[in-house]
Amino acid sequence: MIRRILARHRLAIRFWSGWFSTSRSGRQIGPRPVLALHRLPDPNCPHCGGLGEVTCGSPGQDEPGYDDCHCAPFLPLAFIWLPKPPRWARRPVRNRDPWASNGYSDEPPF
Repeated sequence: MIRRILARHRLAIRFWSGWFSTSRSGRQIGPRPVLALHRLPDPNCPHCGGLGEVTCGSPGQDEPGYDDCHCAPFLPLAFIWLPKPPRWARRPVRNRDPWASNGYSDEPPF
């Protein structure tokens, strides 16, 4: 039922694992996982043809650029911050020898 309601209004819920945002004071927040409500492109849009992006560029440019169409902006309409994963899952393993079986070798490298 929720899927039908979202499809009727051209909306989709997407998960972003690393979303950056700014607070009202201008301080950057992120990367944090977030559930976002996005608007889907209009299939009858005369500008993008239902793709959600418009090709733009100049004759002297090698490759064209892409801009968001007005019918489907990239920024979400609403989002919910999700909790961060636990610290032990986020912390990278440091000083590990990729060639050793346990990260330690007493033999010379040659």
